[in-house]
Amino acid sequence: MYYLADQRLKVAAEKFSPELALKCRTVYQIYRLYKVGLVTQKVGEKAREILEKECPKELVELIAPTVD
Repeated sequence: MYYLADQRLKVAAEKFSPELALKCRTVYQIYRLYKVGLVTQKVGEKAREILEKECPKELVELIAPTVD
């Protein structure tokens, strides 16, 4: 899996689960695209909602600075 290429993603996957780490990272990226105007408001707000409800704050802090 590609998350092994980034140490922060590897740690996130080990601490939480690969599925949750990758899901939250993807949703976080969509939310960031919304913040710069590249995703519709409806999609961006849904991403924010998912982040708040399903992604622990510690996980988001781990995955936020990761790169592809």
